[in-house]
Amino acid sequence: MDLKMSFAKRAVVWLFVGLIVGGIAADWWERHRAANDIADLKVRQADQLKESQAKMEQKIEQLSRDLNTERQRREALERVLADLRKGS
Repeated sequence: MDLKMSFAKRAVVWLFVGLIVGGIAADWWERHRAANDIADLKVRQADQLKESQAKMEQKIEQLSRDLNTERQRREALERVLADLRKGS
């Protein structure tokens, strides 16, 4: 009976040791995976930021061109109106 208790105690001790080591390993694994995910996310966000900035710069350039075009049209119309008033 003493031998069975000894084996049972050893089994329980090794079970607890295995659970503790497994928990530590799982925690380490999860932290490592989370750190990699965060690094990947930072890279992805940096790429998205660059892409968004490039799109905004293109949009600003387009709006500037449109504004210049409208300004030229207005100036041309003002000249035509001034010429018409001089002629009247």
